[in-house]
Amino acid sequence: MVRVVMPLVINDPPWTLADLAHFVLFTVAASFLLMALYATGFALLREVFGWTVRPEIALSGIPVLLSMQLIIEGLCGLFIYLIITRKYGRSFWEAIRWIRRRDLEARFLFAGVAMALALNLLSNFFPTHEHLPVEDWFSSTASAYAVALVGICIAPFIEELVFRGFFYPVFERRWGMPSAVLLTAGLFAALHGFQLAWSWQEVSVIFFVGVTLSYTRGKTGSLAPSFLMHLSYNASLFVSLYLTTDQFRKLQG
Repeated sequence: MVRVVMPLVINDPPWTLADLAHFVLFTVAASFLLMALYATGFALLREVFGWTVRPEIALSGIPVLLSMQLIIEGLCGLFIYLIITRKYGRSFWEAIRWIRRRDLEARFLFAGVAMALALNLLSNFFPTHEHLPVEDWFSSTASAYAVALVGICIAPFIEELVFRGFFYPVFERRWGMPSAVLLTAGLFAALHGFQLAWSWQEVSVIFFVGVTLSYTRGKTGSLAPSFLMHLSYNASLFVSLYLTTDQFRKLQG
């Protein structure tokens, strides 16, 4: 009698919806804990140095908010790294599908620039007249440089890692590519919604960017192309702002 050996089916990626839920809970808990630590630290230093500034003013300053964002993004990246390498014993770069196509990288970079230019032109037809919280991040030249540095050098990778590297493959495996593209794009837009005062014009642009990046991830099967597009998209926006505000010296925020 011939014995039939069934092939071993390995989930790719190995993490699940439960891991995504744990990631969300971890991020929310870490954010609240970090805010509590900042508030406690400010209260102690206020007593020592006799500061008169109100806590809500000090803790809403750009240096504080930006440092909190960097810490949270670092913790998110570390959480995902440990889930992949410690819990499931996988190679980090292999698991997130970081596959480089050097012959096509210039095309993806150009696509990000083209997307930024096209959406910027389109937004002129649907202007928003309300004040956006994100504009406060550009209230000074120094803060504009700091935000630009983070927005170009750090945010594209962390956001791609979370949405297209960690969330997307689980959604695609469970519900298929179209649903995965829309779900990750919706979450991506929701993340930026608070900074945009939920302005439908601005949030729609972010949703479209999310759809484009997630579709690219799905069609190429790699995280690298969507990262390159995200990187050049963000860089184009900051370069445009830099040029139109006399090197961040004539800001309206």
